[in-house]
Amino acid sequence: MPRKHYLLPDAPYATYEAYLRDEGPSAVLLSRRAGSEKILAALLESGLRGRGGAGFPTGVKWRTVREHPCPTRYVVMNAAEGEPGTFKDRWLLRHNPYAPLEGLLVAAQVVGAATAYVAIKASFAPELARLRSAVAEMTAAGVCEDVEITLVEGPGEYLFGEEKALLEVIEGNDPLPREGHNPPYELGLFSTPGSPNPAVVNNAETFGHVAGIVRHGAASFRSIGTHDTPGTVIFTISGDVARPGIFERPAGTTLRTLVHELAGGPRNGPIKVILSGVSNAPIGPDKLDTPCDFGSLSLAGSGLGSAGFVVIGQERSIPRVTQSLTRFLFVESCNQCPACKLGLRTASSALDELFDPGLATPDDYERALYAARSAPQGNRCYLPVQGATLTPALMERFEAEFDAQIAKPDEPTAAYAVPLLLDYDPATHHFTIDETHARKRPDWTYEAVERPVGERVTLREKKKVSLRPTSSTVGVRLAPDVLEALRKTAGDDAADLDRRVNALLRKQLGL
Repeated sequence: MPRKHYLLPDAPYATYEAYLRDEGPSAVLLSRRAGSEKILAALLESGLRGRGGAGFPTGVKWRTVREHPCPTRYVVMNAAEGEPGTFKDRWLLRHNPYAPLEGLLVAAQVVGAATAYVAIKASFAPELARLRSAVAEMTAAGVCEDVEITLVEGPGEYLFGEEKALLEVIEGNDPLPREGHNPPYELGLFSTPGSPNPAVVNNAETFGHVAGIVRHGAASFRSIGTHDTPGTVIFTISGDVARPGIFERPAGTTLRTLVHELAGGPRNGPIKVILSGVSNAPIGPDKLDTPCDFGSLSLAGSGLGSAGFVVIGQERSIPRVTQSLTRFLFVESCNQCPACKLGLRTASSALDELFDPGLATPDDYERALYAARSAPQGNRCYLPVQGATLTPALMERFEAEFDAQIAKPDEPTAAYAVPLLLDYDPATHHFTIDETHARKRPDWTYEAVERPVGERVTLREKKKVSLRPTSSTVGVRLAPDVLEALRKTAGDDAADLDRRVNALLRKQLGL
């Protein structure tokens, strides 16, 4: 018998009947008997926060759509998981697709939606098969009454997982986020000037928890986890650890427990840093005793995100890690917001130059830092904020490593592959990584030439898309005597000279 409010069974549920046998009566039928008002009140009382990354209160989102004056409403499950280092939604759908689907149907009842969508990447073949089978079983069992569930197979792009872009894909468009002032609970699906059709969008894990709250109540759910983040969280621990894996534990479990006890500790020497996906600042080894809930990790200077933690060991080059992750964000950005695309392009270009003896200059560090910080301007989605958060945090925390790279750009260093997780084998504790992303271009096409994983296309080869900015940076030519005086002041450390001049300019400009 599984524990209350835990979503992952010991072995995958083979049928809806097996799921009900272990979990109890259908949450959908219980919800219909209780009534929408009572279920919404329980959801608000439970304190359930979205497990997709932002941690928004689920009940507040549902109430907003329920109270919207537009009578046409939708509910959408976001199963387009794509955050580097995360594999929890796919693992849940493989083992227990029934709880998320029950939560989706409960949401449809509460907000008054006749149509529900599950948006998922077309490449997620095992998860799609489980969902199709589960929907057919639940339809036959009569729990999908009055609600039509449609599976939408979308593209592999990172932005497909952004909720506004997700709605665009459901409507048959590319995964391009809408304007920031049009959230789904205001402008939903298939809207017209007189009918905005608001939509509830939650991720698979969030919907899964709804089923348990309906069965066992808000107080029972709040008895697990923390006051800030009630319930369990499905954590993904990957990278330089002995036993990478997916673990469901109460919110508030410490990073130390996750990394050292569950994942077997670091594989080769001490931990250098931990990444919380690519949406938050990195976490240092001094923060291992931080409880993993939204509030505690925010206070520690990072965030829970989608609970995918990538451990970076001492042998890794942080400039290489930064280069790879910044390039990922640049490539996956959609080109709708010029500040984002140009800023991340400049940052990625400057970081690439650090590893090219023919192009490396002491100015590369400052160009990358400034360009990443300047990316979020009038942005439609959170991606440029991620770049402005993650890239500078890595650069400033490991400034000495960047100085060493600037001094010796021809020093051999191992490239770092973005931890885009494709599959997991629990028998070997092994995650399969998407090795093709290194060939992905900023226009979302791919280089035709097969390259070893991690190997970069040189700037000279990047003919289709120029990576050097044309007007997004400003240079100041110094008088010879001033330049000579500055060089004497700085000694032989040209990188330090650049940094000191830029620091002074920032101070004078109030930046």
